[in-house]
Order: sequence, then C-alpha cells, then structure tokens
Amino acid sequence: MDEILWLCSTGCKRCGISMSGFGFEGLTCAGCRENDPSFRSGRCLFVLDRTGKKLIHEIKYHGVKGVLEDMPHWLDRTPGIREFLEGSVLVPVPLHRKRIRSRGFNQSLWIAQALSKDMGEGTEVLELLERKKDTPTQTQLDRSSRTANMKNAFALKPGTCFNGGKPVVLIDDVFTTGATLDSCAQVLVESGIDNVNVFALGHG
Repeated sequence: MDEILWLCSTGCKRCGISMSGFGFEGLTCAGCRENDPSFRSGRCLFVLDRTGKKLIHEIKYHGVKGVLEDMPHWLDRTPGIREFLEGSVLVPVPLHRKRIRSRGFNQSLWIAQALSKDMGEGTEVLELLERKKDTPTQTQLDRSSRTANMKNAFALKPGTCFNGGKPVVLIDDVFTTGATLDSCAQVLVESGIDNVNVFALGHG
C-alpha cells in the first residue's frame, strides 16, 4: 500500500480533495465553488491515480472484499478521518436492483461495513436510500452530463424512519465530480436531514 497516494495535506473544506501548495484551511476547490453541493463536507483517503484506480477496480469489478480488511491501516494514513466519521450513521450509495443482480454485491455497502467495524460502537450502517433509475456508467461523461445522469436517480427507501439525531455520512467507492454523492445528499437534505457529509475511498 506504500504506492498509494494518500490524501494527507490540506484539502477543500467541502469535498476534501487535496489542494497542495496551500498551507492554510478554509479553501474551497473550483468544483465546489461552481456547483455548491448539498452536503456539508467530504473526505477521501487517496488519489485515483493508476495505483488507486487499480485498488478500486479489484473491489468494484472483481469483488475482492478481503482488500477492505486493511481499512484500519488506511484510516491510520489519513489524519482526522476517524474524527470525521465518529458517531455517524453511514449510508452507502445504493445500486439499482438490476446491477445488484448482475454484480452480486454493493461495494459501497462493503466499504461502509468496513468503516463501521473499525469505528466500533456509536457508528452504524443504515441503508436509507434506493436507486430508482438504472443509470448508465459515469466513466465517460463530463461534469454536466454526470449531474444530468444522476437527476432523480435516488429516493428514500419506503418506510424509512430516521430521527436525524446523528450526522449522516454517505459512503461511496469514488468521488470524481461528486454528482452521485450530491444527488444522494439532496434526497436526504430534502427529507429534513441537515447534517449530511460524504466519504469515498478515492478522489480523482
């Protein structure tokens, strides 16, 4: 894991992307200034360079869940991340039922469970959302197309009951433009949950 480019430096106060070259806090990256996301703040563990993408690929497409057993060591590499997650409800970004049937798992749920296991008592995983649209892959889309692709893609699960007493952290494998996580955050904020944050393994 020494080849992973860990996000340890000062980052955007909204999405958490590294903003190297600046030695002070309170900055917002261009993407967040232009789009003003619904979530309050975000954190990621590493940059999606070649090595980072390979790690995500192993989890997402090959189902190598065992990789996530290293989560405690990954969190050790990113200062402040445990404080960010502490006492939160971790909400994995859902997959559409067709994708679940074909893939057999939701990697975001795996990640949330690995985080909760490390954090211990006080941090729980709740699947509050469902994916209403079987959206095409975001990989080849630009920022505006990704946002349009995610419009109305998510909804609260029927019968969802959440008192909002804890902060919510949405969990996904990657943060690229933030369109997917922001679309999920909008649903939660519109439902009355005002303390919504986001977390992803890789940013890029």
